[in-house]
Amino acid sequence: MDWAAIENLGYDVRVSTPYTIIHKRSLPLLPELIAGGPVLGTDTSVTGRTSIRIIEPDLMVRTLTHGGAFRNIFKARFLTVDRSLRELDVSAHLISHRILTPEIVGLRIRKQGFFHFIEVITRMIPDSIDLLAYLEKSPDDGLNVIRDTGALIRAVHDARVYHADLHVKNIVLDRGKRPWIIDLDSAYRFIDLPFILKYKNTRRFIHSLKKWDKKERIRLPQNWKQAFFSGYASSAPGSSAPGSGLDM
Repeated sequence: MDWAAIENLGYDVRVSTPYTIIHKRSLPLLPELIAGGPVLGTDTSVTGRTSIRIIEPDLMVRTLTHGGAFRNIFKARFLTVDRSLRELDVSAHLISHRILTPEIVGLRIRKQGFFHFIEVITRMIPDSIDLLAYLEKSPDDGLNVIRDTGALIRAVHDARVYHADLHVKNIVLDRGKRPWIIDLDSAYRFIDLPFILKYKNTRRFIHSLKKWDKKERIRLPQNWKQAFFSGYASSAPGSSAPGSGLDM
């Protein structure tokens, strides 16, 4: 994805040394807000989430970091900004399909030597809590939110998006208990999402639930898996959970 494509999504690019700032054209004052200081915003204890800082009452920032084997080697250092530009594209695509995900309003990029340090600024989800923390706190309501999460994941797949890091902490509930999908830097958009990636995605999410249940961090309700696949099937009229081909 190139800079011209970013501009077509409604973003402008501004250089404010030592930063390159990408911001929504509808927020012309954002560059001044985020240009100064090595650390943006103030720490917060958003329930169930880590590494989140608040800039304004309705804006938050996260520092982009590597996961997996590269986490301890490169940490927050990236050789290119491709991952962040892809996240902007996927986010705008999901929002255009009316899928609940926080709007990305800006990126702040600092280049140091060969590496880029990247911060992502998004809209806040008021009174949010991630799915893991919610299931830990309210196990009796687990079936409903798991079913709704299945429907959300199906909608994401129908939009031809694959989230490579899909787990319970990347699903956040708002005050109305509606699930949102977050942290799209590990997401990819396809012309046609292959079945194997849909299967891999749902399997990873289910494994995440099982892992925390096994650790006794949460207590999964009876028939939770059936509820998930019921929700997943509900996005496709006339389909059924076994018919989705993803039951496991």
